[in-house]
Amino acid sequence: MNCSNSIEHTVEAGDTLYKLSRQYKTTVSSIILSNPRINPYNLQIGMKIEICPGREYTRPEMSGNTGNSGISNNNGKGNLKELMRMAWLNHTYLLRMLLVSMAADLPDQQELVTALIDNAEEIADLFGRYYPENTVHSLRDLLVRHVELTGGLITQKKEGRTKDTVEQVRRLNENADRIAELLASATPEYEESALKEMFRMHVELIGQEISERLAGNYEKDLQTFWNIQRQIIAMADYLASGLETEAKESGLR
Repeated sequence: MNCSNSIEHTVEAGDTLYKLSRQYKTTVSSIILSNPRINPYNLQIGMKIEICPGREYTRPEMSGNTGNSGISNNNGKGNLKELMRMAWLNHTYLLRMLLVSMAADLPDQQELVTALIDNAEEIADLFGRYYPENTVHSLRDLLVRHVELTGGLITQKKEGRTKDTVEQVRRLNENADRIAELLASATPEYEESALKEMFRMHVELIGQEISERLAGNYEKDLQTFWNIQRQIIAMADYLASGLETEAKESGLR
């Protein structure tokens, strides 16, 4: 990747691709593409990673106090479309990392679940620019529920509990519908039926990815992951466009 202001980051204890994407205002996918020889699931302390920071990133020597994390508040002004894409792409990468970890019984599963919960907060915060606090909290809870149900689905498929997986998919789709209904009720610009179709498609694709990964069909697994990314970008763009249109019509900035 061409990058005029690339930064070399030395991996420290506790670093994850999600954490670094937040710190440098970029995406997990961008970091992976910039470092094709690095295993994203096995970062080692002292490892050097090239990172192309996002346009919102300010180098520490040029910024004021940002707190211990060095991450600025995401609630400020910014390109909503880019932020929405980044948040949902992070969601897909973290889910994939959790799938790989659970499939191989790796020890980082709790850290990934924690990152996914942080990501739910990240997504909900974007809507917090436009929604009342109680709606944002409800959205965050539904997104966390999606993570919990997806983790359960991975376990059930791994253990071959076919009957349980059918019920778990039903719960995932029901939760997806609730997310769609919440967003549509808060933003009339959204079509509830369109949102339900998008969120259910996400559930379906994630289910395919889980099945293919656990079956060892790695070529199909990877292709499904690319399909998940394309689908989530289209969904993120729809969500951002609806919020911006609604804000303009309401006289908001």
